[in-house]
Amino acid sequence: MTERIASQVNPRKKSTLLTAACLLVVALSGAAQSTAPKPIDAAPPAVFEAASIKPQAPSSDGSIRTMVQFPPNGRLTAAGATVKTLICVAYGLSDFQVLGGPNWIGEDRYDVLATPGSALEEQLQKMKSEDNTQAKRQMLQALLADRFKLTIHHDTKELPIYALVVAKSGSKLQETKPDDANPDAANAPAHPSNKGRMRMSVDSGSIEMTATGMAMDGLARQLAQQLGSTVRNETGLKGIYDFTLHFTPDDARMDASGAGGSGANASLADNGGTSIFAAVQDQLGLKLESKKGSVEVVVVDHVDKPSDN
Repeated sequence: MTERIASQVNPRKKSTLLTAACLLVVALSGAAQSTAPKPIDAAPPAVFEAASIKPQAPSSDGSIRTMVQFPPNGRLTAAGATVKTLICVAYGLSDFQVLGGPNWIGEDRYDVLATPGSALEEQLQKMKSEDNTQAKRQMLQALLADRFKLTIHHDTKELPIYALVVAKSGSKLQETKPDDANPDAANAPAHPSNKGRMRMSVDSGSIEMTATGMAMDGLARQLAQQLGSTVRNETGLKGIYDFTLHFTPDDARMDASGAGGSGANASLADNGGTSIFAAVQDQLGLKLESKKGSVEVVVVDHVDKPSDN
């Protein structure tokens, strides 16, 4: 599994960039609800052999460049990544599941180049996808502890969440059709961890998400990144689907009382945009309902800025 995010935008679109970047991090790094990777059996702790971490230099045009690549060979390359983003990758989390810590962990940007030794690199590439992801997370966790002196603890919070359900009008989703390359695609059972393939584009403040072969649990994780809150799949839909979702992101988030969505809908309507709530219902035949539920989180107990290389 290759973990990769890449974006370049003007500072005026910073909020869209952060949302898009975190969305892709989770889409490519695995299920967002699993915060404690299990150890690799009969294998020594996986660690990077060498790592360079430097503050990102300002660009000449003032734009913000963000990119994270973490392929199966274990070579981590990041440009303009925040510590919070690195924590998300290291623990398989969504941005909203990382609590505590100073403000700079979500603001300061770093360029990171970390490489495993040749023996570990060879071992990583022979691993199954799940074991490979777990080993890479262990490597990044060790790097954060070593260079940023990061310490965390796991917790469970009762927080506002959303339930993804089928709208009264009925689902508009189209199941993935078989093709010559994968004739059994439509008949393959959808596993809860199925993420499918997601292509995302950002243009003039609008986001278009195009999914292929995606189960509803995968969609719920994608929506969670946009909403800044856990989204639980309660659709009862078991298939895998192809769909396109086009909407205008809004900074509105669910507040502590569980309210959310109505204000965003109103402000976007005034500006001619389509909120994610309206897009999910109108374009997919699904609905986001607010409620409360238990959410696994990681709390940052201590973190330091890295020393110069």
